[in-house]
Amino acid sequence: MRNLLRALALKLAQTFGARVVNSETGELLGKALIIPWRGKIHIIGLGSVVKPVFQPQKRLAYWKQEIVFIVPPKPDFPNERDSRKIDNR
Repeated sequence: MRNLLRALALKLAQTFGARVVNSETGELLGKALIIPWRGKIHIIGLGSVVKPVFQPQKRLAYWKQEIVFIVPPKPDFPNERDSRKIDNR
């Protein structure tokens, strides 16, 4: 029953939600309900990971700031391994 309600809520969010666009590439990421609640932003129904950032402004005006979403890059940590064998016994 709980999974059925969850699936229904996600379908409603993806049907009636706002379009979420990657601000760097302009790519449509999907539709989701965006709900600000108690100082947090809840994104319901989006199938990908997004990072909220403030949109850069031409003129510095703190009274009006817009939040846009970007897809964070995948980590590119080097695959370095120690050549020594560490024995923890």
